[in-house]
Amino acid sequence: MVRHIRSAATRFHADERGAGLVESLVSTAILGLALVVLMGSFSTLAIASADARQVALAGSVARAQAARIKQAPYRSDGDYSASLETLPAGLSRTVGTTWWDGVSGWTGTQNANGLQKISLNVGYDGSTVASLELVKADR
Repeated sequence: MVRHIRSAATRFHADERGAGLVESLVSTAILGLALVVLMGSFSTLAIASADARQVALAGSVARAQAARIKQAPYRSDGDYSASLETLPAGLSRTVGTTWWDGVSGWTGTQNANGLQKISLNVGYDGSTVASLELVKADR
């Protein structure tokens, strides 16, 4: 009887014909899962990098546009669109002018006080990413 149990145990341990295949499948599945996670991280990094590039571009474009407005002659109507350059693809711009009312604040009504505040916003993908304000005086 002991001999019968011993031979059954020996047969049980001796028959490992499919173990290598199972180990290979498990390790391949784990490696595949790790690669999927890694590729997801790389794609997230690439998207974030592209967004950061557009935000940096919008900031530099806003500064360049503000420099052009600053160099342009004073316009009493506040329309500096002729001084602005064409924007790179994907960027948008809004320019607003308010006038100092001479007493307490800025108003949207044009006046003869000769002081303007120009607000420049540059956007990317539907949202403003760079805002600048500058003041021009009629001198």
